[in-house]
Amino acid sequence: MRRFSAIYILLFAIGVNTLIAQTPAQNSSETAGIITSKEPENYLAPIKALSNIKADASDFLGLSNWRQAMMTYYSYLGDYQQTLVYSGAAFHDRGLPTGAGYDTAFIKRHKFVDAADYLTTHATLHQVVMINEAHHLPYHRAFVLLMLKKFYNAGYRYLAIETLDDTLINQKQYPDYTTGTYTSEPIFGEMIREALRLHFKLVAYESTEKCDNKSKDPNYCSRFRDSVMARNLNKIFITEPKARLLVYAGYDHIHEGSENSWKKMAQFFTELTGINPFTIETTRQVEHLDPQRNPKEFAAVNNLTHINRPVIALNDSGAWHTQFVDATVIFPQYLVKGKRPVYNSIGGMRKLYSLDSLHLKPGQFVQAFYGNEKPGKRIPADQFIVGDDEYVLYLFKGQYSLEIKDGNGVLLEKKTIEIK
Repeated sequence: MRRFSAIYILLFAIGVNTLIAQTPAQNSSETAGIITSKEPENYLAPIKALSNIKADASDFLGLSNWRQAMMTYYSYLGDYQQTLVYSGAAFHDRGLPTGAGYDTAFIKRHKFVDAADYLTTHATLHQVVMINEAHHLPYHRAFVLLMLKKFYNAGYRYLAIETLDDTLINQKQYPDYTTGTYTSEPIFGEMIREALRLHFKLVAYESTEKCDNKSKDPNYCSRFRDSVMARNLNKIFITEPKARLLVYAGYDHIHEGSENSWKKMAQFFTELTGINPFTIETTRQVEHLDPQRNPKEFAAVNNLTHINRPVIALNDSGAWHTQFVDATVIFPQYLVKGKRPVYNSIGGMRKLYSLDSLHLKPGQFVQAFYGNEKPGKRIPADQFIVGDDEYVLYLFKGQYSLEIKDGNGVLLEKKTIEIK
């Protein structure tokens, strides 16, 4: 069974016994995983299975698990709005914040520069860069993909990916269902393809060791996991001390400090190697479906400066950042009614391919697969459910198998297309 991040369980199930999941809602990720393993290319099937699970507030842990699974699988589908619906649902019981508004002083104190340019230029000064993601936000992968060539040109040759399970990925040269957990999301698949095209060596570093439970500290197993992740990364430097490494991780693993007993992977890594990584936070300054949930810095930058790309805020001290990292990226708002999110273009690297001539019907499902990848367990280059949004795909140059399916994932039509 493929692994899912425990971040939302940790956030919303503190004090709950999570050792044994018994209700259908508590087993949401396992249920969706079983369905997907039977039909890896049918991205509609797990959503349908999850929709049939009863999840309510009386089952606190189950509701949290179910929401996490729903937002994850909707992110795979490319349905950004529904992804935000389920990620935001976790906050509904907390009430709305009051008086957050815009931080206008933040605008006056900083200038805003292109994040990709700033970070890749700054990376030349470091041996290790660590950047995180929120597992349900594909634009974090689009952002990293956009920077990969510049990282490679700066001497980075290793890309370590937390979710990577496939020990043969460097030989296969393309991802499929067996590659990892979150790599089933199309832009994550494209990020891996681009890294392999550039000749990065992909490195798995997730812990496969079971926690020994030697402490009653609730953070003990998280700390244990992070220590193993750091040891796995250190293996690169034992054999190649001057290697340059880009680490792609989930959430707080890249933090260089902690407010509690959960010591993070980046902290263990520095102790083991003596290398101080350049740490980049991407998960805090992001869009929420409810604008009142948006951080005040995000709200100010997006509403008062109207950015259209990720930015870094600079002042006399350097890059503005949140706690325990070296730089924090502020993202634009991507949700636009009637439009597929612009992050699918990956900064203009992928071309828009219109499907208006196909006379698609609402509820149908469109997938574009690379023509040279073996059918059965493929990761689409792009996909969407036909609805109110524009009928377009975003694709790199190449030949694709375009597949149109019904609402159950049954193939209706297939054709070959080429993007030049």
